[in-house]
Amino acid sequence: MVFHCVGAEFSCLKMMMMMMIRVVSPPFLATSDIDFRLNDEDNFGVDRSGVLYNKRPLDYEQTNGYYLLKITADYKGDHRSNPFGERITAKVKARLYIIDTPEPPRFESDHYFFSVPELASTGAYVGKVKAVDDDNDLDAYILQDVRPPDMFTIDQETGIISVGRILTADKKWAYDFQVGAIDFAGHVTIAPVTVYLIAASPSYAHLVLEPEDENNHKPIFLECSAYDGIRVKENMTEGTPVLMVLAKDEDQGNNGVVSYVLLNDFGRFTIQSSNQHGQISTTKRLDRDGKDKEFYLTVVARDSGSEAHQESCSFKVVVEDINDNPPIFDQQIYEETISTDHITGTPVLRVTASDLDSGSNAEISFSLQGNPDDMKYFSIDGDTGVITLTNPLQKSMANKRLFEMRARAADKGSPVLWSTADVLIQVVSSDDLPPAIISQQPLLPAILENTTENTDVLTLCARSNLADSSLVYFTLLNGNTPDTNSDGTFAIRRQDDFGRCHDSTGATIFVATKNLDFEAVQEYTLMLQIVNDHNARVEKKIQVSILDVNDNAPLLQQFDGAVPENRDSMLITTIQAHDKDISPQFRQLRYSFDPMASGDVRQKFALKTNGELWTTQPLDREQFKQYKIPIKVTDGVPAHERMTIYWITVQDLNDVPPVFDYLNGIYEVELPENREVGKSTGIKLVVNDSDVVNLFEYQIVDGNGEQKFRIDEATGDILVNKVLDYDHPIYDRNFTLRVRVYDGANPPAETNVIIAVTNVNDLQPVFEQSNYTFTVTENTDCNITFGTVSALDPDLPHTVNQNILYYLSPVELRNFTIDSKTGDLSTKGCLDRESAKKGIMTLYPRANDEGGRGHDADPATVHVIIQDLNDNHPHIQRPENSYAKIMENMNPEDVKPIIIKLEDLDGGENGCPCTIEFDPGTPDSWLKKFSLLPINGLRSTYRLNPLVSLDREQQKVYPLPFVTQDQTGRRGIRLFTLEVGDENDSPMSNGKSNIKVYNYRGQFPSMFIGAVYVTDLDDYDLDDKVFEVDATTSSDVANHFQVDFKSGNILMLKGTPAGTHLLRVKVYDTNREESAVGEVSITVVDLDLSAVMNSGSLTLADIRSQQMLRKSKVANTDTLYDRLKEQIAKIHSIPRDNVDVFSMRDVDEGVEIRYNCHSSPYYTAAKLNGLMMKNRKQVSEALGLDVIMVDINACLYESKSPCGGQSCQRTIRPNITSPLVVASSTATMVGVDITDEYTCDCRDPQPILSVCDRDFCYNGGTCTVINNSPRCECLDGHNYGPRCELRNARFEKSFAWYEPLKVCDNSIFSISFKSNNPSGVLLYMGPIVESPWEEYPKDFLYVFLRNWVLVTYIDLGSGTEKVAIPIENNSNRIFEFLVIWNERKIIFEVVDCGFNATVGNVEPCKVSIPYPHTSRYPNVLLNVQGPLQIGGVAPMTSFASLSASYRWNFIPPKISSFSGCISEMRHNNFLYDLNATDYGSMPIQPCDAPRTSRVVLGQQSILIILASLLCLLILVLFILCLARRGRKTISYPDLDRELVKETMGGTDLEAFGEKDVTHFDLKFLQVTRNGHVAKGKEPNLPDVTQDALEGRMAPLAKMPEGLSIGDFINSNIKKVDQHHHDNVDDVRHYNVSGDEISVAASLSSLASESSKSDIPFDYENDWCQRFEKIAQIYRRESDQDEDSEYEFPDFPKEKKTAQRPATAITKAKKPSVSFASPEPVNCYALAPPLKKNVTGSPSSTPTSPRLGRNSVNQLLKRDGREPGASILKVPSKSSAKVNTAEDEGQTSTPVKECRENVSLSNITRKKCRETRC
Repeated sequence: MVFHCVGAEFSCLKMMMMMMIRVVSPPFLATSDIDFRLNDEDNFGVDRSGVLYNKRPLDYEQTNGYYLLKITADYKGDHRSNPFGERITAKVKARLYIIDTPEPPRFESDHYFFSVPELASTGAYVGKVKAVDDDNDLDAYILQDVRPPDMFTIDQETGIISVGRILTADKKWAYDFQVGAIDFAGHVTIAPVTVYLIAASPSYAHLVLEPEDENNHKPIFLECSAYDGIRVKENMTEGTPVLMVLAKDEDQGNNGVVSYVLLNDFGRFTIQSSNQHGQISTTKRLDRDGKDKEFYLTVVARDSGSEAHQESCSFKVVVEDINDNPPIFDQQIYEETISTDHITGTPVLRVTASDLDSGSNAEISFSLQGNPDDMKYFSIDGDTGVITLTNPLQKSMANKRLFEMRARAADKGSPVLWSTADVLIQVVSSDDLPPAIISQQPLLPAILENTTENTDVLTLCARSNLADSSLVYFTLLNGNTPDTNSDGTFAIRRQDDFGRCHDSTGATIFVATKNLDFEAVQEYTLMLQIVNDHNARVEKKIQVSILDVNDNAPLLQQFDGAVPENRDSMLITTIQAHDKDISPQFRQLRYSFDPMASGDVRQKFALKTNGELWTTQPLDREQFKQYKIPIKVTDGVPAHERMTIYWITVQDLNDVPPVFDYLNGIYEVELPENREVGKSTGIKLVVNDSDVVNLFEYQIVDGNGEQKFRIDEATGDILVNKVLDYDHPIYDRNFTLRVRVYDGANPPAETNVIIAVTNVNDLQPVFEQSNYTFTVTENTDCNITFGTVSALDPDLPHTVNQNILYYLSPVELRNFTIDSKTGDLSTKGCLDRESAKKGIMTLYPRANDEGGRGHDADPATVHVIIQDLNDNHPHIQRPENSYAKIMENMNPEDVKPIIIKLEDLDGGENGCPCTIEFDPGTPDSWLKKFSLLPINGLRSTYRLNPLVSLDREQQKVYPLPFVTQDQTGRRGIRLFTLEVGDENDSPMSNGKSNIKVYNYRGQFPSMFIGAVYVTDLDDYDLDDKVFEVDATTSSDVANHFQVDFKSGNILMLKGTPAGTHLLRVKVYDTNREESAVGEVSITVVDLDLSAVMNSGSLTLADIRSQQMLRKSKVANTDTLYDRLKEQIAKIHSIPRDNVDVFSMRDVDEGVEIRYNCHSSPYYTAAKLNGLMMKNRKQVSEALGLDVIMVDINACLYESKSPCGGQSCQRTIRPNITSPLVVASSTATMVGVDITDEYTCDCRDPQPILSVCDRDFCYNGGTCTVINNSPRCECLDGHNYGPRCELRNARFEKSFAWYEPLKVCDNSIFSISFKSNNPSGVLLYMGPIVESPWEEYPKDFLYVFLRNWVLVTYIDLGSGTEKVAIPIENNSNRIFEFLVIWNERKIIFEVVDCGFNATVGNVEPCKVSIPYPHTSRYPNVLLNVQGPLQIGGVAPMTSFASLSASYRWNFIPPKISSFSGCISEMRHNNFLYDLNATDYGSMPIQPCDAPRTSRVVLGQQSILIILASLLCLLILVLFILCLARRGRKTISYPDLDRELVKETMGGTDLEAFGEKDVTHFDLKFLQVTRNGHVAKGKEPNLPDVTQDALEGRMAPLAKMPEGLSIGDFINSNIKKVDQHHHDNVDDVRHYNVSGDEISVAASLSSLASESSKSDIPFDYENDWCQRFEKIAQIYRRESDQDEDSEYEFPDFPKEKKTAQRPATAITKAKKPSVSFASPEPVNCYALAPPLKKNVTGSPSSTPTSPRLGRNSVNQLLKRDGREPGASILKVPSKSSAKVNTAEDEGQTSTPVKECRENVSLSNITRKKCRETRC
């Protein structure tokens, strides 16, 4: 069971119905009695109805993207529902895949605090923030709300915050702003930042932070006693504030910053330090009614000094009660008996109740409710619950009257809560009195809280008050609270000592458990019930007091203190301990030193009995830094002594002068001159000072006259203060600085620091000249050096090598080169002056020092002057584009002359004046029509005039060739285009045109689809024509089409039906007053959604859509459009009419083509695109055009994808409002305008349906709507998915093509399989041809099994990875294989591969590899342009060639096809329908479908073989003898899905692999009488045929309504004749290539079980009798030497049996068709010989009916006829006529004349007589 949690992993918490678990139970089991259990109950749960839900948010990162659940269903019914009395359990595994979702970054701190010195310079380090992102897609850090805006900056990659500018005089001492972290998904997380300035002088910083001094003080809780008894209400939400504590510390700076911790939070409290306070709050709801009554908290306040001081404060937190519990009666029913003589005003019984709440919420008042007749006898005390008799009882009530009332107990809280209990009082006679308590010892029981178990508390004696029985029964009733014995603290036992109670019965209450605790319960209220044998009872309330004992030892609070050195005697702290005992006498605590305290401690410290700890003398820190003081406390009980060690630190005073440490410090450095301002010089000052507290101040006192350096006064870091320049001759070479350090109290120390500045390359090189000018000659100075440029490096002396690299830009390198070391400039080839602007080319050479690793120089400017050569002849400057137009039929004298102006690109003496004249090759007829003369006075200008009137219908355009020549004699030819303008002067005649309209779903609106065409040589006479529909057009056509009166445009109205419509339009020329008829054949084709979605696509280069519809002018051949359809039909071996090219869109590269192919269903896009890719070269050659794209899908190209490196999926959107119209003069195609929409995710683009769609359920499933959601009812629940997807399929060394995987960035692909063999291909998805163009996807996924090792090759475009996982050698189990990939890694896993983990291999079934990042932005998508091939690989380019073409890292091996079962295949949340294929090597069948078996004969000895052959010969002779008397009926078994799923053939056949919805397996047509297939590769039929020999019946194949086998066979006859091969004339060789099936012929014998026939069948080579009609058409034609002279015997008829229909697995339910069973045909007629063709050989044109040549000649021989005549089959019992083929020209022959007109053999005439033909 595999399912997905789609969407954000955290949003799944709201998705309660993630999965419904359905348990199929026997009828005697109730579903409500089934319990579900999970192996992961922390994250998931299953309710009683089977709904699986998650309890908490799911996490993709922690689980690798999935959870593996094991679900157990247990039956818990009773004996009636489970008659077997056995435990019933069912188990299932479920895998839940989590789709990763982007998660925002998160900072490591909620608030960042940094400090920076007041004098910090620009770029000084402030601090570093860090954010983490579980998605590993953190992009950058940003700062917000910085005031001033440039005060601080942040490195976007590292998160380092720096000073943005030098702090000014008006600065403030604290800056608050925000830092943000952004990921690539656009999520932003913000955290506050506070930056404090450390003042250079303490007086500057008094507003924010005082300078740090000695840590002389510890924090003190000034109000600690006030905290005791703080109250918090129960049931408050998590995070409820409890108390804000404050401890004051008189120290300054960090020494005065206080933080807080809780010593014991009890799992219910937390404390947060903020602004010197500590906020205590709850971490969970408190329940006072449970154990959360009160808590003793200890808060420790600790300062932030280097040697921290701390103080503690302990107090009690009381949980306040809220009224959340109603009173609960101790009994639900109170029963009591009362005698008739009971005295009024005395108690009858007492009801008791308890409340878990406290205070007023637990105070209870009682009342009675009931019938007024009962209530008048009783009353109840509201406080005690005692019910009293108020009216006397009558004796007549004895044993008859039962008082029924209800006691009500209500608390006094708000709101008031209450409960009730029934009170039943039975009236009895005075003889039936209840028992009476005689005595109780003691009357007021009290015990110590440490009383042991089984200790007696009290004894009671009671009398039964019955004359006939003295027995009394005692029951101790337990209440609902601890003080009412809910914990069973007390119990009762019978008193067997009769001495105590004499004539009564006694009982003793004793301590039953050890849970007495005075601090918890001080008094118990026990309820004792006493009953006699008449069920008369009485209750006794007993109070037991608990006495306190000193049973709790005091607990010392933790404390670490400090005391300054050299101080006189002073109080350090007061030691505190807590004692839980309540009684004051048990809380008298005394403190003292523990015996382990040293003498030194006892001498220097004093401890008073009240806990005050003092010093007795000044302490010296240099002697001891810390003292260990053991202190004990006792409450007077020796066993309660407790000891804790306290650490007292002696604080230091600054009394030692500082000294520089020359051993560990750095005092001399070399510093490069380009060190940035504000950066450290590398000097490290180390100062030794034995004092702990030192406030060092550093200064540079000498050697820093130019202030080039500065020193951080607090840290001693020496920083660059001004820009250094090594080239400065005076100051910036060597520095000796005098540095001083002062600790604030003692004499300072001084030392020298030496800084040597070194030279670096900090200056850019400079060209020696900024401008250069050189001269070259065009077309002469080729590949020569024409000049040199040079540059110098100012950082180096001019006398040394400058080490400069010279280079040009890529554009300049097209014509020039430069020597990288010398700067020599050269031409690359020759230069052309005319190509350069004004004959000058400009270069900008570059120079870079340090050999190309340094600085760039400012480019120099180089002007290259190109000297001219006379290399161009003049061109025509005017008219523009050398074009002019003259109207036809004009008088030459009326035509305005055409002025031709010449110009020469060469200048000066090489240019004009120029001349022009007609080329000598100009046709004479043209020279007679035009004159060309110069215009006087105008240089290089001529006049072109017509000499005759021009006629456009004679010639439309004159391309006049002229010879032009410049003044030096340079000449050449220029063409001048002269167009003859059109006039309406040509006659008009009738015309014909064709328009094909592809109407998408019949939804096209009314639209213009083309124009009427008539024959007219004029081109521009439309304004003279009018159009109207001719009267001869049918009214039906006229109702659907309209013609525009002026333009002739044809308007097709909305709703026009599919079909061919003949529209005749009358066209009238108003100018010429003549008319003609345009006949337009309009073919409308309705395209449904499937036709568009299952379409292939390609792009043809360098052509327009209009050109696709034009016929060649040279030869009236088919258009490119028709030739393309022909090529597609040829690829799929279908008629051209079965190809729809329904969309042609012009794009920049050419034309985008979309097409479909159809038989019964439309071919899938995977098949269309895959086979087109395989045949791309052949199609290109046939069309003369380059196919530059197959499968137009931008998602397949990561570099061009609209989604970049993210998930991408394409959705085809047909435009129903604006079709594509492509027109030529006589043909128009109106197609569907297709738009490709792209979404950057992998969600299903289709909306969620609430109604049933026609295609919602697959494979014959029935759709129903349940709760506004469509559901599918499938053929069974095992083999089919939610939408009836075929989950499993059997592959027998075969393959099948499916749609490739979607392009998803985070993907999970899973496939489950069971293999029969140790090796076999599971799947391949990748290229099937060598790379046809640049950027063709190289990605592929190849998974195969080799010797029980699952091997995977995968390449996502950044490198090929290979992974191998061994699996268990077990052909009986199913393995599940997963491939998971994202931008970080690829995971390969076989779930439970059968191997256990070892030390060397912790996860033997799982391999995880990081993705190879070959670039910053690697390819992480599996974008494959090819089908998903399952089970094997279709014939294609070898893996070696593919690997070389796509540069894969490995060459995948060639593995045999898979044999076994594919049980499920998924990609993310998409379940593949394994029946959704139409290209493969075998039909798709479920794994549990009946198998075909083969018999393999082993090699035996020669004697056994000879004996077997002899026996076989005898058996054959015996069968032949029996065959004369009767024929054994051969029928076929119920093949179930086997027959249904078979296509027509089983070998490599034409149009192999295409689906056939009729599902005929014609290999069963060649069954001989003994069950063998004639001359097949298999000796016997499959097992199903062997079953047929036992008399089982053959199933009827279901066939779509309106379809016929006859039409299908006829279409295949035509196909075979077009592709004829010798000795191949068998139906088995022609699979279904389309659904060209109609009710034109019938194979009625297919539906008959009779096998009788008079046709002599060659059982070894031919069809059996059943399929006589087939035999007539497809009879094997063999050579003459194969003819047999055997005369077949007569076979008697056998009784027919009933038919059993077969079931069919189809996508839509269609009615089955069963064929009638007429009597078989038994006699023949002869027809004339076959026609001869022009060569004299028999014509290959087929005749109908068709017989094999062998069978024809055989019959002719028997009847004494010449070979070559045709034999026709004549139906028996009919006078119908049988026609020969039309091309034979024969007439029919009546059946009754067959004996007279035909010379038949004896056996044939005999059969004719029997059938009375």
